[in-house]
Amino acid sequence: MEWLRRLPRALWFFVRGMVTSIVGNISLAILSVALALSLWLFVTDAENPTERQTFNSAIEISFVNVPTDLAIANASANTVRIDIEAPENELEDLRAADFTAEVNLGGLPAGDADVPVSVRSTNSDVRIVRTSPEQVQVTLEPLRTKEVPVRVAVVGSPQQGFAAGAQSVEPDTATVSGPQSLVELVDAAVAEAPVTGLRVDFEEESVPLRARDARGGEIGRITVSPATADVSVEIEQREFSLEFTVSPLISGAPALGYNVTGISVDPPIVTVSGPLGELQSLDPIAGIATEEIALGDARATVTRTVDLVLPPGLTVAGSDQVTVTINIAPARGEVSFLVVPQVRNVGEGLVVTPSGAVFVTLSGDVPTLQAITPESIIVVADAQGLAEGLHIVPLQVTPPGGTTVVRVEPAELGIALTPR
Repeated sequence: MEWLRRLPRALWFFVRGMVTSIVGNISLAILSVALALSLWLFVTDAENPTERQTFNSAIEISFVNVPTDLAIANASANTVRIDIEAPENELEDLRAADFTAEVNLGGLPAGDADVPVSVRSTNSDVRIVRTSPEQVQVTLEPLRTKEVPVRVAVVGSPQQGFAAGAQSVEPDTATVSGPQSLVELVDAAVAEAPVTGLRVDFEEESVPLRARDARGGEIGRITVSPATADVSVEIEQREFSLEFTVSPLISGAPALGYNVTGISVDPPIVTVSGPLGELQSLDPIAGIATEEIALGDARATVTRTVDLVLPPGLTVAGSDQVTVTINIAPARGEVSFLVVPQVRNVGEGLVVTPSGAVFVTLSGDVPTLQAITPESIIVVADAQGLAEGLHIVPLQVTPPGGTTVVRVEPAELGIALTPR
């Protein structure tokens, strides 16, 4: 029975030993986990360190909880800049959309108030270190509404020759609401109609309406209802275009002995634009005249850049000048000369008696022919090997430079060779 009395004590020692062992193992396990976590944090921070930098984009501020009977008339800032801390690999992918900036206007009265800016990140690994500005001064005014006319603002110009005509907009009135001082400045709700380059009517639905003052300046922080309008603008053709040939106006004549051999115009055809009535007044056969070009005894090609002569109200596509080239060349002609032939190579002891002069007809440029004298034309009769007596000898003609022989009359020369 002794062992029964000792059993409770033995059980107590056994349980205490087990508990001590388990507690010791748990402590060891916790210590191991802590050491492993510390090592992981150390390695992670070494490979992907935390960095601090100024975020490269401004964050737009949202003004929330605006009292229902008030409106924001002015705010000292609409965006904020922030400094952030985050692991290096998180910084590369951050965008402005990953942040929200809010100014809570709940419970504020009318007037000016400095309200803190609250910035949060959707990424839990990113910490906002600094916000600039930290506060925004906001001016709240009583909320007011009024009805204003809806107008169309034509932006740009239609294609050349066209113009914006009648306009229509639906609806023709709109309600603007906002801070009292700004609503009082609103003169109209304006829908812009961009017509640049158009040659057909502009028709667009749901064109945004913007609050404008009497000078056309846009007023911010104003709500327009409805926010859009249906707009149409007629595009009317005011100018028409036709093509005409260019007719150079030339006065005077080339120098004596020169002729005009050709005329060219660059460009030879121009496009003239203007009202239809003015275009119809032009003669399509005569074309468009140029300024006068005087030849003035010219002896070479004349090139001039001159203006086109157009009636008022008409314009030319591109340049209103053309280049006119007038080709001038010497005139061609024929002239006959009475020339005394030369008898050469007469035999020794003989004397020649020629029969007289011959007519030599030359062709060439008139100025060249005018400068020729009979002495400059060489006509030769060759008596080589001929004996005493009468002979008929062919003539050889050498014309001056720039000319050619047309005919020689007679073509042969009669000569008499007698003893000396």
